[in-house]
Amino acid sequence: MKTLSCVLQRFLKEVVMIKTCFIASAGFGTRMGELGKVIPKPLWPFLNLKMLDLQVAYARNLGCENIYINSHHCHEEMLDWAKDKNVTLLYEPEILGSGGCIHNLKKVVDNEIILIINSDQFYFFDFENIKSDYYNLERCDAVAHLYAINVDGNSSYNETVLKDGHLIDIIPHEGSGDYFTYSGVGLINLGKVNYTPGSSGFFKTVCDYKSSNVLMSLPDNPVFLDLGTLDKYLSVISKLDEIPNVIVNFLKGIPELDTSDFKSQKKMTWCGVTFDFENKLIKYNGASYSF
Repeated sequence: MKTLSCVLQRFLKEVVMIKTCFIASAGFGTRMGELGKVIPKPLWPFLNLKMLDLQVAYARNLGCENIYINSHHCHEEMLDWAKDKNVTLLYEPEILGSGGCIHNLKKVVDNEIILIINSDQFYFFDFENIKSDYYNLERCDAVAHLYAINVDGNSSYNETVLKDGHLIDIIPHEGSGDYFTYSGVGLINLGKVNYTPGSSGFFKTVCDYKSSNVLMSLPDNPVFLDLGTLDKYLSVISKLDEIPNVIVNFLKGIPELDTSDFKSQKKMTWCGVTFDFENKLIKYNGASYSF
């Protein structure tokens, strides 16, 4: 039986029909504490690169030729990072929200099925799911196929209610049992999205499951890595030797990333913030934060 890593490598090479990826990156960084005001979260370091470098590599490996990234908070730092990356930044002078950013993309990319991902999370699974779901989305009336994650009953996410592979409701979770929530990863048929200007919510104007057909599924063999909060980021960075093998194999395939020793990252300074991984300290403006 093929391992997940073997399946991943095969489909990273074969899945080439998705030409465009959108990486959602325009948050305010509030979940990263005070330091989130200084460094946009997508540009926090991961080994010798930035988190956003890894997301671009993820999209490239899936065959995406065109990568769009929205920006708002710390836009100048994002511009500095992007100048040699062959990506397109979509600046939002006023933040457009999770739905408005997709409509902003639709002004430059239309009638195309795109991949959407978040800048601070990684979702690995058997990528044949994407291949078959893409072909199905081409042929059916659904506006999107979104991917769920299974979370602990004590999690604070909203619950996505599914019926026969369709998203039919989003509700606050009650009870202690595990449940599904949206992962932030999905395929969207922009040709079936009705353009709406201004700020809006994703499930209001893009994937309005109350008036549109929205597919959702839990993919096979999922592995989810979340760096979306300061605590989660520090937990991952301080335990790089414990991340799942499928993610390790992906990271080792990025030529620019130094994975010779997952403990080799010693120190990095970015936007006036020093990340001292050897001593497990983050230093900024005379203050130190331990992890």
